Amino acid sequence: MPDAPQNPQQPQQPAQPQAVPPQQTPAAAPAVPAKKPIDPAKEAAKRKKTLIGCLSAFGCSILLFIGVIFAFLAAGSENNPLFASFGVSQGEIVNILITIVNLTFMVLTFVAFVVTVIGVFKIMAAKKGDKDAKKKGAILTFSAFSVLVMLIMIWVSTYVFLSSKRTSGAPRQGITTNPVRTVQLTAPITINFDAQYAPINTAQYEILSYKWDFGTDDILFGNPQTYTYKDLGNYTVTLTVAVKERATGETEDVTFTKDVTIQNVRASVVIDAKPAQGPAPLEVIFDGSSSTSVNGEITAYAWDLDEDGSFDDGTSAQVTNTFTKIGSYLIKLRVIDSTGEASIGEKEIVVTEPETPTANITIKDIEGTTLAVGTSYIFSGESSSSPVGRIERYRWNFSDGGEGSNRTVSHTFTEPGQYVVSLVITDENDGRDETEITVTVNAPDAAPVPIVKTTPALEDNVVRGPAPLTVTFDGSASTDPNDDIVEYNWDFTNDGTNDKAQEKTVYTFEKAGTYTVRFMLKDAANNEAATEIVVEVLAQGVQADLKATPTSGVVPLTVKFDASGSSYAEGEIVTYEWDFGDGNPKRIDTAQVNHQYTAIGSFIARVTAIASDGKKHNVE
Repeated sequence: MPDAPQNPQQPQQPAQPQAVPPQQTPAAAPAVPAKKPIDPAKEAAKRKKTLIGCLSAFGCSILLFIGVIFAFLAAGSENNPLFASFGVSQGEIVNILITIVNLTFMVLTFVAFVVTVIGVFKIMAAKKGDKDAKKKGAILTFSAFSVLVMLIMIWVSTYVFLSSKRTSGAPRQGITTNPVRTVQLTAPITINFDAQYAPINTAQYEILSYKWDFGTDDILFGNPQTYTYKDLGNYTVTLTVAVKERATGETEDVTFTKDVTIQNVRASVVIDAKPAQGPAPLEVIFDGSSSTSVNGEITAYAWDLDEDGSFDDGTSAQVTNTFTKIGSYLIKLRVIDSTGEASIGEKEIVVTEPETPTANITIKDIEGTTLAVGTSYIFSGESSSSPVGRIERYRWNFSDGGEGSNRTVSHTFTEPGQYVVSLVITDENDGRDETEITVTVNAPDAAPVPIVKTTPALEDNVVRGPAPLTVTFDGSASTDPNDDIVEYNWDFTNDGTNDKAQEKTVYTFEKAGTYTVRFMLKDAANNEAATEIVVEVLAQGVQADLKATPTSGVVPLTVKFDASGSSYAEGEIVTYEWDFGDGNPKRIDTAQVNHQYTAIGSFIARVTAIASDGKKHNVE
């Protein structure tokens, strides 16, 4: 049974906890102090600060790097060390920056727009009497909208700046080509090379020469250049530009390179055409079997024989075609080699008129076609020819009724007049040709009749005028019964020597005197005739001469007139009468005068030279 309490009179006290000392043993370890409890809120704040610090440092680094890039862009350098260290061009950097700027500002402006909308919503959602809530909403809306406007302005300004740098910062090549792509090409190919846009500061350097090495044995000078590559291979085109610095005069060479790769060579198309030219109808045998390819063998042939652009006129190496129409034809052959590469070759075929003999008539021992009545002449067809063989038949026809069938025939015309002589020939291939000539048959020989017309005109068969006297002589109106005048001769000094040999001529008699001009004719039958014309050259009278300086200008215009070159062989010029053509009265004065024109217009000035014996002459 349990023990009763010792003091039953006292009320029971609630039990108090008592610390019981730990049981100690001789081998127990020293006591470890208790850890302080971790505050989760403080730990989260600490991590947040660390993250914000890292992000801020990273963002500042990025902004600093972008700022440096912007600084290099603003400096305007196309080749700067920063871009070169990354192995990129300024244009590529600008493109990357534009992408980053667009993405960044797109996100930021979207966030600012959302916050602005939230602020507006808070203002609208606040209770009517809650001024504090409306104020906070207004502050949020204004701040977010201001940030939105600022972001848009910065975005647009940055984009415009970067776009300008992208345009101006495009890299320039030392060598530009057409075609632009110069690798994996198929030969033969012609490439145009140009160094017009080579990055050489022409304000600082003067370009002296361009030297092109095309990676072969060929070197050319000058710019631009065109070169044709025909063989497989990798070629390095080297352009050496010799320049001279304008400030110092020092010269140096600037080198640019361009790689050209010929990956394939088209087949060489050879068209053998027999014959390539001839008369219609022309049968031609075409052979393309001599075509070759460095890539392998020729595997296919296709012909275009009718110039329709379609290669559907034959598929074998040899084809035959007959051309029936006269003209020029451009035949094409397309071959394909074992690599599948196609090449096209061309061959011109010329089809001429069918070959026929050529008839020709000659009159033996006679030059020309003027004949005489009663004389026997031999007409010959011996100069006729045939390209395919001998001439077998001749047929002559004379329009006075005569005929013949030999190579040569004799014929006599009994009446004067014009007659047609025709010849028809036929060769051994039945080729045929015809020709004809017209002959003039004259009556028995009669002398020609000389007729002379002159300028100045004849008066009583005499030409008169003062020296120097220029006379035009015209003998073309002369006649001949046989109409076969062959010679016209003029003797102006009557010394027996012919001075001119033509129908019409001009001669100047310099001195006063009387001259006899002899005109002589000869016809084809050597009949001659002559006539004489008398020319009286009178002594030279007064000769007025006038010079004016200047002859045009603005009013008032003073003109110097000079008539001192006037002359009179038989006396002396004593005075000059001047008429200036502007309405002022005529005046008598010396050989040299000045006159002022005060009105606008064109005026004709005239001077009259007056000799001591009263003779006059005027000139304008």
